[in-house]
Amino acid sequence: MSKILIIEDEEAIADLEKDYLELSGFEVEIANRGDVGLEKALNEDYDLIILDLMLPEVDGFDICRQVRQEKNIPIIMVSAKKDDIDKIRGLGLGADDYMTKPYSLKELAARVYAQVRRSVMQGFIIDHHQQSLTAGNHVIPLSQKEFDLFLYLLGNPGRILTPDELYREVWRTGKPDTTNSVAVHIARLRRKLDEVGHLVGSIETVRGEGYEFQPRSEARTRL
Repeated sequence: MSKILIIEDEEAIADLEKDYLELSGFEVEIANRGDVGLEKALNEDYDLIILDLMLPEVDGFDICRQVRQEKNIPIIMVSAKKDDIDKIRGLGLGADDYMTKPYSLKELAARVYAQVRRSVMQGFIIDHHQQSLTAGNHVIPLSQKEFDLFLYLLGNPGRILTPDELYREVWRTGKPDTTNSVAVHIARLRRKLDEVGHLVGSIETVRGEGYEFQPRSEARTRL
């Protein structure tokens, strides 16, 4: 489930948007002050931010600028201002979309769907140097064996891989897996992929046979 942060000082508007987006299948949190919203955006994980311009303490422009320096998360900027200069400035700071109030909740949900889908379609990054995965605004460090295991699963999508094959190819040994190393590392890898499964993919257990990796998007490699 995609997680949305609404940074909006008008509580009635924020509550309406939250209710509608939750009915549309999103998980939603609200911040009614700019400084609170900025702290949440920088320190917690979200799939998209709906950002009002006119906020107490820290305005939407400054929030957008600081978030974009740290994270590549979709931002929909909203404002009652209709001046093109505000739209140009917002998009120039890195906002992905700009909506002028008033707008319908149906249009808002459609824009949210479009941005989240676009983010997912961009895929994820495999960083060989850092031995990590980057998906959305999540960076997932992996141990050497977890990384090697994931690469082998990724290279064999949709194919049932037996524990013996995984042990032979990843651990590079002809001996049987008497210590259940494959099952232990699969479990650890699954836990690490839990929050980004919708971006990366899932490891399915095929009872009595082995494991199957089902990708969600394409991987890009960073050496």
